[in-house]
Amino acid sequence: MNFTISRAAFIEALQLVVNVIERKQTLPILSHVLVVAAGQTISLTATDQEVEVKMTVAGAETDLSITGEGQIAVPGRKLLDICKNLPTDSQIAVHTSDNRFTLSSGEFESQLATLSAMDFPNLEHDQDQLESFDLSTVLLKSMLEKTSFAMAQQDVRYFFNGMLFEIENTNLRLVATNGQRLAITETSIAPVASGIRAIVPRKGITELQRLIADSASEIKVSFTSNHMVALLGAARLTTKLIDAEYPDYSKAIPVAGDKSIQCSRTHLRDALLRTAILSNEVYKNVKLSMADGALELFTNNPLQEQATEKLSVSFSGLPLEIGFNVNFLIEALSVMSGETLVIRLSDATSPCLINDPDDKQSQYVISPMVV
Repeated sequence: MNFTISRAAFIEALQLVVNVIERKQTLPILSHVLVVAAGQTISLTATDQEVEVKMTVAGAETDLSITGEGQIAVPGRKLLDICKNLPTDSQIAVHTSDNRFTLSSGEFESQLATLSAMDFPNLEHDQDQLESFDLSTVLLKSMLEKTSFAMAQQDVRYFFNGMLFEIENTNLRLVATNGQRLAITETSIAPVASGIRAIVPRKGITELQRLIADSASEIKVSFTSNHMVALLGAARLTTKLIDAEYPDYSKAIPVAGDKSIQCSRTHLRDALLRTAILSNEVYKNVKLSMADGALELFTNNPLQEQATEKLSVSFSGLPLEIGFNVNFLIEALSVMSGETLVIRLSDATSPCLINDPDDKQSQYVISPMVV
């Protein structure tokens, strides 16, 4: 295999795929990137056997010239680190022989040990596509930001360690929960013939967010019976789905309570951030006390430190005291965009429902805690 390419084009593709590689590996091949040169393109692929990212590089602007086709698996992070430390406007020349990957640029030359491309795992998926839809990356990015924070991490209820993509005709809904908080957002899409309920794992969501981070175009998302495939320009992301039935989240959405707070989102979030500094490091507790026209925040910790703050709010209903995980409140308020928010409650033991009047497609539910 022989090719030359601009450093800028090579490192852009390489950075995206190397992100998939885990720091600790069960198999040596999983720390490698599969490099394939064929025709007028090269492709770079990395996988952890659950998520796979493939980047294809072509075009005159990349200064790509292939004089020998082939494929080989190269240590991904070593290759990326080498490229990062080359001059910005440099050209890269690659040559392989005798299981060595030789990369040269100017007076610099490196030789990396390789593994056989035949040993590189292929994340096979059903070719029969169930459904697909096109969506603006700007919109998808916003939807993921509004929900991804609520996913669980390493929960034994493994279906919580991912996000539900639910499609019903012209409606796409994203749902994330860890059992104590719930985030939902939805949008309209082109009609889809059959419904989809697919759970995309946390890492798949993380790589999808990374893929669309700097894009302002359309992305095509397809689902098979066991995979999600996202196509964006020269990039392809494939991730396994979590094989489980997502719980009926609609039962966790409380019926509108008889008590409600309407206030400035930024004022409440900033007050919670200040108060959280002295909350219990384990339980992250905060108590909300509400009465006519006022909301008081209170927290303390085992060192007998405490913090209070009182805010002027619009409150309707009988006085109420209720406790929450302060981080859950802060994270929900941080992904909302409107200046005003509405919190609806029933009693001290029932979840609250948080809405942004400027974003009727999103809602958040947080369960209370004893404080």
